[in-house]
Amino acid sequence: MSQEKKKNPLKAFTRELVDFARGERRGIRNPFVMVPVDPPVEHRLTKRLETWATNPDGDLEEWEDVTDTAGTDVTVTTIRLDGLMPETDAFETSIDLGPLDRVETAAVEDTLERNLAAELVDGLIAEYIQTGAVENERSSVLVLLNLGSLYPFTRASELLDELDRKNINTTVGIPFPGSVVGGRLSFFNEQARHYYPAHRIGNKVNAGYLTDV
Repeated sequence: MSQEKKKNPLKAFTRELVDFARGERRGIRNPFVMVPVDPPVEHRLTKRLETWATNPDGDLEEWEDVTDTAGTDVTVTTIRLDGLMPETDAFETSIDLGPLDRVETAAVEDTLERNLAAELVDGLIAEYIQTGAVENERSSVLVLLNLGSLYPFTRASELLDELDRKNINTTVGIPFPGSVVGGRLSFFNEQARHYYPAHRIGNKVNAGYLTDV
């Protein structure tokens, strides 16, 4: 196996998620794992991770029949953030402000930036945690997908802060479109503004890595 293949960030991402869910690794706060992805291939990565979560295959870390240190089964659930967005009050408010030719862009952006992250997490909790579809335990892996579709209204750090604030104890993975620059997250390759205490995969997922699994 080539050295480049060993460094595939997609493999590293799925492996870290499973290791955290099994209790073999510990995070600074909740077990959060983030991997940068080349923006043009984000939606291809979404489909690849959905395949992994529903039917582990190829060289990606298999999690089926895996248990944590207490013998609890590890589960993986993928959630498309852009699918939750239309269900939020912030989104409804932004489209109810009036005819597009009379609405100031700043008003829409302000509404979404102030409320979207909190309401997305509220929607996630209502649909997955409170219904019992996902146990609120480390052995449950949640992979939050299509973060780029929410740009520029919310960021990974804001979502993780909300998850932490609302006592979500699952293992969480987020592919984010951009790069890791000096340990900081550069969303869509903007100036890196956030240092978040999550485990970050340093190498970026690009099209070549998607065909290497």
